[in-house]
Amino acid sequence: MATPKLRFKEFDGGWTSKKLKDLTDVLRCGVASTPKYVTEGGYPFLSAQNVSRDGEMNYSKVNNISNDFYKRISKTKLVKGDILYSRVGASYGVAAIFDKEEEYGVYVSLTHIRANQNLDNIFLKHFLNSPKARIQAEQGVFQGGGVQNLNVGVVEEFNLAFPSKIEQTKIASFLSTVDEKISQLTQKYQLLSQYKQGMMQNLFSQQIRFKADDGSEFGEWKDKPLNEIASKRSGKNKDGSISEVLTNSATQGIIKQSDYFEREIVTKSNLNGYYIVNLDDFVYNPRISVHAPVGPIKRNKKCLGVMSPLYTVFTVIQGNLKYLEYFFDSNFWHDYVKGVANSGARHDRMNITNKDFFDMPILYPCLEEQTKIANFLSAIDQKIEVVAQQIEQAKTWKKGLLQQMFV
Repeated sequence: MATPKLRFKEFDGGWTSKKLKDLTDVLRCGVASTPKYVTEGGYPFLSAQNVSRDGEMNYSKVNNISNDFYKRISKTKLVKGDILYSRVGASYGVAAIFDKEEEYGVYVSLTHIRANQNLDNIFLKHFLNSPKARIQAEQGVFQGGGVQNLNVGVVEEFNLAFPSKIEQTKIASFLSTVDEKISQLTQKYQLLSQYKQGMMQNLFSQQIRFKADDGSEFGEWKDKPLNEIASKRSGKNKDGSISEVLTNSATQGIIKQSDYFEREIVTKSNLNGYYIVNLDDFVYNPRISVHAPVGPIKRNKKCLGVMSPLYTVFTVIQGNLKYLEYFFDSNFWHDYVKGVANSGARHDRMNITNKDFFDMPILYPCLEEQTKIANFLSAIDQKIEVVAQQIEQAKTWKKGLLQQMFV
């Protein structure tokens, strides 16, 4: 009988191995019927979108189904402590513990699992999220209609090695402590991000003002048109000498297109008409999204590259670059763009002329106050980055534990 590489010292002896179907009281997929949603009353209805990639339940987007529909489909009630295991889509094969007292329905995109008396449910959840289970899931998943499916029949045949119930509980408790640490760090990250957004709102609305080093008040802010502090880049890659294609992402900023799409989108021979983008140039992407309702303006901190002529590229000739970067990360220029954009534009992008774009008013304090604002927000960003690194380190550590604590 096998044993794990990493084990609590008070335990010894081999682990028992069985099929998952022999270790569960409930192992079935959710209802496949088309749900009948209601806006009032009814029962919450869970799907794969409610299981996060980190193995936690996310109840922020839950639709309700009618009472009649729930009564027809609820052959097996979901109870607190049961496991929901995602079975379709790109994030298949992730398990989370259902932790509500109320009654919920379960859609076919989830597998409902309840361990029998031989297994600790939390131990089973961590096993299902371990590399050992992932290998079995990847071997059994199939493409159906272009979507990955992990059928219940495959999950039933998972091989699971397990120790005594006491050792299971200790492993589950330890790994849950690691999860709690990750959760605390994630909450800290979110709070810092919210604090930064709040401070940006206060600073750019001038509800909070810095003072000069000598204690004196800074002067009034100006509204300067963008064309006074920046100039449009119109140089093109005519000789094709630059082959690095960049893209402007609302969430990731300016990155290599090959990193964003995980492949080359354009061929090198088609880059002659692309704009050259230098380091510290700013780029406007007119494509709108949830994160960028009028399209993002981002600063190129990546490398020399080229971008599609659909983008607007400009270089700043006066002002603090970091201050302007934060200004464009705010929403204080959005109303202007919405006001001048062509109402006949495509629904997924803003249609704004070059003249209107470069007439955009920029909130412009004196250079010294710009620097103070930039330094203040940069200090918050540094704290956010430290926490982000701590989260990644904790997740990497947990991944290693899952690899070594299961057989």
